[in-house]
This record gives sequence, C-alpha cells and structure tokens, in this order.
Amino acid sequence: MHKHLVVTSGPDKGRLFPLPQEDTLMLGRSRATETRLVDPHVSRLHCRIAVSGDIAVLTDNDSAGGTFVNGRRVRGPYTLLTGDKIRLGQTELEVRAISPDEVDTVPPRPTPAVAPAAPSVPLGELVGQTISRYEISAVLAKGQTGVVFHARDSEADLPVAFKVLMPQMTEETHRERFVRAMKTVLPLRHTHLITVYAAGKTGPYCWIAMEYVEGESLTQLVQRAGVAGMLDWRHALRVGVHLGRALEYAHGQQILHRNVTPMNVLMRAGDQKAKLGDLMLAKALEGAMAVTVTGPGELLGDVNYLSPERTYPDAAVDERSDLFSLGATVYALLTGRPPFADLSPIETIKKVRTGEAERPKKFQLSVPELFEKVVLKLLARRPEERYQSARELLDELEQMARVHGVTV
Repeated sequence: MHKHLVVTSGPDKGRLFPLPQEDTLMLGRSRATETRLVDPHVSRLHCRIAVSGDIAVLTDNDSAGGTFVNGRRVRGPYTLLTGDKIRLGQTELEVRAISPDEVDTVPPRPTPAVAPAAPSVPLGELVGQTISRYEISAVLAKGQTGVVFHARDSEADLPVAFKVLMPQMTEETHRERFVRAMKTVLPLRHTHLITVYAAGKTGPYCWIAMEYVEGESLTQLVQRAGVAGMLDWRHALRVGVHLGRALEYAHGQQILHRNVTPMNVLMRAGDQKAKLGDLMLAKALEGAMAVTVTGPGELLGDVNYLSPERTYPDAAVDERSDLFSLGATVYALLTGRPPFADLSPIETIKKVRTGEAERPKKFQLSVPELFEKVVLKLLARRPEERYQSARELLDELEQMARVHGVTV
C-alpha cells in the first residue's frame, strides 16, 4: 500500500497524485508543481508536502486563500495521516493508502468549472462586537485553532478570556462533538486548571468563555530562558508540581489533556500559580478541525511536546502520554528549548521516536541530579519506563520541594 492524494471535489475531481518517497510534492497551479491544478482559487505554488518514510508533513506557502486540513487552516508544519482531507481553494484532496493494482491512469485535466468561493470571516474583526453576552474588547493571543480575546460577561460583569474557534465547524456532527466535549469540561474545578465558564455556538462561531488569567504563557518564559539565561530550576519544579496536580485531577475524571505544551500553560502574575488550559479542546475539535489525537492516527500540532507513541497512527495513548508532555514542558523551562527539537518537523519526530534527550545539567549546572533524573524518566521512550500516574510523579516532586525548601 502506498499513500496517494485523491482529488475528491473541485474542477480536478478524480485525479490521483502519489506521495513521493524521501522527497517533496508541490501542490498548485504552476507548471513548476507536480499537480498543475485547474482551480483558479488555488495559488500557483500553494503548499508543499515533505515525505520521509512514513511521515508526511504539509506546509502552506503563504497562499492567498490558505490551506485547510479537515476544515482547519494550517500554516506551519502539519503531519498528515491517512484519511486527512486537504482543501485548497475549491479543491479537496484526501490522503489514501492505495495498492498498486488499484491505481488507474491519472485522468486528463478537466475543463474548469468552479463553484463560488465560501466566504471567510477574519476573527480579528470581532473586536468591538458582542457574541452571546460577551463584549469583545481586544485580542490577547492568536493560535492554530482560533483567537483568544479579552471580553466582559455583560450579565455577571466579569472579565473573561473569550476563545473563538476558526469558523469551519458547520456540520451538525461537528457541533455535537464540540458541545459534548465542552459539557464534560464545564463542571471541572481545580486550582491549576483554567476554569471554563460557558461554551456555545453563535452564528458561525464556536466559542469558549474562560477564566481570565493575568500573566504570561510558559512559551514566553521558555523564550526568555533561551535568550537571557536559564530559568531558576526551583521555578520549573513548582510548575511541574502544579501541572502534575492538574493532570492528577483530570485523569481522575477519566480525561486526558492530549496537548500539554508551554503555550497552554499560563503563569498568574500575582502568585505565580501555573494554570493549565485547553482541557478537552483536542477532543472538542476532533473531525472538522482535526487537531486531535482521539481519532485514528491524527496528530496534534506541536511535535516538540508529543510523546513517541503519539507520533504513530492508531497508537493507544493513556495518561502516561500526558506525563511525557509535562516532562518535555519542564525540560524546556530548564534548558530554554524542547528536548528533541530539530530543524524540521520530520527530524523532530524521528528524534522523539529514537533519540535521547540531553541532560538538563548541560544547560543549567545548578539543577539537582534527582530533579534531572525525574525529568528524564518522564521523557522515557517506552511508557512503562515513565511514571505510571501523576500521583506517583507528585510523590517525588513534592518530597523534593520539601527537602529544598521550595513552596509549592
């Protein structure tokens, strides 16, 4: 079986393009591409897919109309797997595994017949508007899944972080999945989880109203650590304890986070308490938005913090995968870099699967050997060699904090 791109809709419907081995496939209208699509809404050099072994990574080439995978716009590297649907303009292509005897000759290029483009809604233009009862005032952050705004709950007179997802979730099944996932999150309350107050769909927008945390993300701390010197290991220890407690609570509710990364952790300015966000968002975005690992073989965005098992299609994941991501996050705080980062997503995935992280003491000599040992155990390739539960991890971290006089 070999992976192909099958054009399932648009003016090029029926065409078939094999993914190369150890090479790059360029998609677009230009004669310089291997596809030469007819669709006038596709850019000349729209996007590219780099392939190495069983890993295929898609990257948008700053196309005018954008590249969408399973309904979500992607710009940076995105790891493709069988069943993913790519949309360029009015053209949709599906990644399929096809045996040689199933491959027919590629149909000739059809006569263009293009449907009108679907309107897109720039989320930044929501500033100054009201959705449901939330008055939107400013953009706080932008990410792959949507935009987070500062807003005010006009009924409760309460500041909130108001996340609006990319307006691609239009099918009923996708709305139902989003609602089910958010209903699971709404009752949850923990001091180290960002509280979700409400969630819903208004017009084309799926939104989540959350606790507003005044502070900065761990991504900003990691960036400073990589430039201006390492973050004190005691701070990283406190973060590890806080995230461990959040995961212990979530796992006790039979919920996996699935996307523990520095971007999803906020440090509250007043008391330096770590707050983990986007709980269940991966589950909520399964399907149309395709940024989940709960469906077969789908990978969630940032490969720098994925566990090895998460990089394989159809792999079973459990709470030990979240603990690996916690370890990768703490490692980045100690060293200013993720444990397996490389120049390309493909090489990063290979390192995650087969590499060994460098010792944190190489970057920060003051890190206690026992703390270093804990972090490296979290990063073990085999799940059975890691801590088997958040409580097992916390027993060691909390004891270490007591020994070193660190308040957690």
